[in-house]
Amino acid sequence: MKTKLSLSSLALLLIATAIFGTVAYFSKSFTSTGNTVQAAKFNVNAVNENGETIGNGQFSLGENFYPGMEPVKVYAFEIQKNDTELPVEYQVDLIPSGKLFPANGNSPIVLSLERKVNGEWKEIDHTSTFKPTVDNEQFRIFARWPHGDNDINFQGKTGNLKLNVVATQVDEEEGPPYYTGSIAFKATPSGNLRTTANKEVNFYKNDQGNKVIEVKMGEGNGDFEKKVGNFTITESQEGGNTWYKVVTDHEYYAGEKVWKLTADRVNTSQSGVIDFRKESNVYLTIESQQLYKWFTGNK
Repeated sequence: MKTKLSLSSLALLLIATAIFGTVAYFSKSFTSTGNTVQAAKFNVNAVNENGETIGNGQFSLGENFYPGMEPVKVYAFEIQKNDTELPVEYQVDLIPSGKLFPANGNSPIVLSLERKVNGEWKEIDHTSTFKPTVDNEQFRIFARWPHGDNDINFQGKTGNLKLNVVATQVDEEEGPPYYTGSIAFKATPSGNLRTTANKEVNFYKNDQGNKVIEVKMGEGNGDFEKKVGNFTITESQEGGNTWYKVVTDHEYYAGEKVWKLTADRVNTSQSGVIDFRKESNVYLTIESQQLYKWFTGNK
């Protein structure tokens, strides 16, 4: 029989601060009091599944939370660009606290923050900054409790989640160097989906007139940096077809194996996103307005 450990209240808290400095940029964030800030054409909003501006304590898991449970969607929200015409950047922070989420990171609860990109849900870091690629950016939060050796130590303990959403006006992207938004790579059907963001990207045509995209990890030390590393995408002409070949520093395609696809498998239907879709569940996606403009403008 499963032993249920009570989680009497896992509440969503939203903490936000309106930021106004000496530089004339707009910034807007969200709080349970429903305060809004709007100027000119800066009209971003963050709403829950009912279309209401997000606020405090909007979900509770009650006592139905126990070791071995299946993942549960505990919250969903959307950031709406509305009629905003200025270049904008979003920051989303998911911060757990309380006795259920000790500072040493030994909580038995696994939280997942997902963002919908090009029609698919992709897990992102709990602290993510990116530029929107669609008018309404969708997110959802999952929680699960895998079996562990110290589950009983957390019986009856409670915790909180702080979700912080900030929209800020930014300058038009300048460069080089240029930097990406989110990057997602699923190298094989059964492999892990690895994600990262804010990486330096260079793009040019080589001596043969073919496109080359280089992405550098910099000083990052996350899963993508360790398992994939720097990577290069090179265009080539073979057998009457245009191909794109991906070579990575680590993992599957650092050696003789080749991860490549024909040009007809590259999807650029979403502005600012290049989707190298080798198979339905095997892909590499890169967000970057400057890369997108260059890639789609150099046929």
